[in-house]
Amino acid sequence: MERLPYEINEKYSCEWNRISEKIRQLEEGRIKELSGLDYDGYLSTNIQQLKKMLADLLDKIQNGKDSIIH
Repeated sequence: MERLPYEINEKYSCEWNRISEKIRQLEEGRIKELSGLDYDGYLSTNIQQLKKMLADLLDKIQNGKDSIIH
């Protein structure tokens, strides 16, 4: 397999940062079931969002699409 001519975390830094932030929030227990706050969202909602973020990032990498910041 050929190495990509760029660093994924640099080219897709916005997407990477959003995924990292979502993971950090989950690590800190920022889910409605624990915090009681509506804006944290349910665990299942957060997991669905994270799955979509990862799928979107993988699609961009696989198909050579631009980052959302380009």
